[in-house]
Amino acid sequence: MIQLDIVQEKEMPLLERKRVTANLSFNGATPSKAELRKDIAKKLKVDEKLVAIRHVYQKFGSSNAKLIVHVYKDFDALCSLEKDGKNIKADLKKVEEAKKAAEEAKKAKEVKEETPAEEKPIKEEPKGEQ
Repeated sequence: MIQLDIVQEKEMPLLERKRVTANLSFNGATPSKAELRKDIAKKLKVDEKLVAIRHVYQKFGSSNAKLIVHVYKDFDALCSLEKDGKNIKADLKKVEEAKKAAEEAKKAKEVKEETPAEEKPIKEEPKGEQ
């Protein structure tokens, strides 16, 4: 169970982002950044790909942590300002290209199924006497 409490939100208009400070309470192992990104996006009602986890501060053995998160206004701002932004953009392009290729393959398959296959005449072999 993960509980997020937003402590502070600070607008940074020149950087086209908002800096969010939150307190995190959890049971068990520390949640992954992917899980935290989903929860924060849901809590702030923004798109998940616009959220960048900057820091997770946790004391050893504690089930509480402090989060520093940047929420960007658009994806291009995230890609230009975050250190992994270029990699993220390249990965998303690969995913989009793979989706397009899959859609084209699906369309080609549908067209192939719609065209009837040529029927070959069946040769009847003459019945021989036994």
